Amino acid sequence: MKKSDNNEKKVFFFASFGNLFELPAGGGQTSARRMMKTLKEIGLNVYPTNRHRPRQTKVILRKIEIYFWAFLDPILFGCSLLHRDRKNAIVLFIGYSGAMLLMETAIGIVSKALGYKVVFYLKGGGTKQLYDKGNSFYRATFRNTLKLYNEVFVEGEENAELIRNISKTKVFYMPNFTEDGFAPDELPAKPKDVINIIYFGRISRDKNIIFAIDVYDEICKEYNNVFFNLVGNSEDDYGKIVRERISNSKNSNSIKRVGKISHDELKLILKEHHIFLFPSKEPREGHSNSLNEAMAWGVVPVVSYNNFLPSIVGDNTLVANGDSVRDYFDIIKNLIENPKIMEKKSTQVYMRVKKNFTQSKVEKRLLREIEDIFKS
Repeated sequence: MKKSDNNEKKVFFFASFGNLFELPAGGGQTSARRMMKTLKEIGLNVYPTNRHRPRQTKVILRKIEIYFWAFLDPILFGCSLLHRDRKNAIVLFIGYSGAMLLMETAIGIVSKALGYKVVFYLKGGGTKQLYDKGNSFYRATFRNTLKLYNEVFVEGEENAELIRNISKTKVFYMPNFTEDGFAPDELPAKPKDVINIIYFGRISRDKNIIFAIDVYDEICKEYNNVFFNLVGNSEDDYGKIVRERISNSKNSNSIKRVGKISHDELKLILKEHHIFLFPSKEPREGHSNSLNEAMAWGVVPVVSYNNFLPSIVGDNTLVANGDSVRDYFDIIKNLIENPKIMEKKSTQVYMRVKKNFTQSKVEKRLLREIEDIFKS
């Protein structure tokens, strides 16, 4: 194995990157790839190790595969660290706590025992709920695992608050971000004679896609110039269920179903859309890449009151107070019937991303934080 320059700053990065020659499968892989790219752009040498993801579709086999790799991955990663130069080196890994907590503990123990500085990037929402509802073993393991880390990066302020309350480990807020060049320099003008609604991302039960179609059907009872675009890859048999629901809709001719697309294709689509409908019930919903990207193009989000979503949007008038179709319908109706409000909200969310959730904004803060870790 070729040895690295002793003076180079190295990051041994363990995460689920997926096949780098294919489009990412979900927000987790997208975020991991963006993080790797950003670390390289701020001058660090990144050595990625890909966490195995389950390929089985049957529930029992899938669970067996998850626990198999949760046991083996830390061992394989630890073996790779044995042959690395520890000088000017950080181990960074992405995790979600919950069911993966013991794997994260193992990686922390191995990395620390080998003399590395360890940074844990805690992704996903619901961490506080898991901790509050967890048994004494889970809570103690979570607290003790935090002691292994030199620092914890979090993608949500809510997680930062939890860690500060139960641990002395340093916390750094590291939100998801849009890549530089993705968002337009100026907010594009939206079509005037129609209203285009979109959902894009993973097509899965937890994203509440059938419910989103229910909301759209309700909107079509009052408006005949509204169109709905569903963009993203399907999971298992859920794609078939969604297709059947679309075909059974009285408004099926106004619903367009598109599979996985590139970012360049996505930009062309977002330019023409007004509203991003996101009624997610995903229990671990984190800082959604789709939400970031929609807002970056001035697509007004209408979201569920789920984990980080309200704090990302930053406007409670765009957050549904309940789980009924009417809760979402009322917000969208107000936007449709008040074009000036729609335009104001579009500008508002566009500027929110521009000021807080772009690569260049996050990159500057990350560079300072990483430099401090190397110096410590």
